[in-house]
Amino acid sequence: MTSTLAQFPQQAAWQRNLAPFGYRQILPMRALASYVQHYWELALPTAQHSPHSELLHPDGGSSLLFQLAGELNINGVRAHQGVLFSPTAAHSAQLSLAAGVQVFAVRFRPGMGAAFWRCATSEFAGEVLGLDGAHYLRFDLPAVTEQLQAAPDLPSRVALLEAALCGALAGSAGIASTLPQTLALLRASRGQQPLTQIVAQSGLGQRQLERLCHRYLGLTAKQFSRLHRVAYSRELLKQVQPEPLADVAYGAGYSDQAHFSHDFKSVVGLTPGQYLRRVRARYHPAEQADAAIIHRA
Repeated sequence: MTSTLAQFPQQAAWQRNLAPFGYRQILPMRALASYVQHYWELALPTAQHSPHSELLHPDGGSSLLFQLAGELNINGVRAHQGVLFSPTAAHSAQLSLAAGVQVFAVRFRPGMGAAFWRCATSEFAGEVLGLDGAHYLRFDLPAVTEQLQAAPDLPSRVALLEAALCGALAGSAGIASTLPQTLALLRASRGQQPLTQIVAQSGLGQRQLERLCHRYLGLTAKQFSRLHRVAYSRELLKQVQPEPLADVAYGAGYSDQAHFSHDFKSVVGLTPGQYLRRVRARYHPAEQADAAIIHRA
């Protein structure tokens, strides 16, 4: 089964913000759907007056970004020989896109990208790598990068990358069967449920859970939970008429605003108030707009 264009009837604010750059997402083929969240692409016009930047918020997933034209960087690390490998991170990163850049990327589901790694995710988690990250992967990254840069269109690029991923998966030991369910429990709790309860529900021991997280996420279970707690608080702040910060903190399960602010800044790099001002400046006009985004294969 081939990949299909993702359908998003309700676009997120950041997706609307990237719509002028042709941003679109493609779903993976069925054989890769457990591992790959989606592929995406965008292109900035050469007439763009200044670089465009977006915050990349961590959720336990990882990405490969292929630079087809122009320049891009994450936290100042430029794409080296056409590729950026962004493994699991515990902190938000800044993606900077220069005028004329064209990007094709794959986003792996939390923990599931490890099926394509040669070692534990903890060995390189938090780094931003270029082609020097090739030795961590189970497929020929330099060759794939070169092929993607020569491919004529998006469907061709998806087909090329999926062939490489399927080949890598065939030689992989796969992912521990208990991982997806355990991560789903952690995500569903939005970081508000005690880990002891998550452990009890998953049927794992505490040490087993930590070994899983270390091997596949490169994060502790507590760090992963905190990412999703902060992610939920970000969604609360993105409301067109958000609640007062103290109420947002309470809604995200924090007992006090100081703890909320500490967690939020440690992950996002901004205080909740700074993030709220950013949201109001950049996203609310887009959220209130009536423009339709049409995706075409």
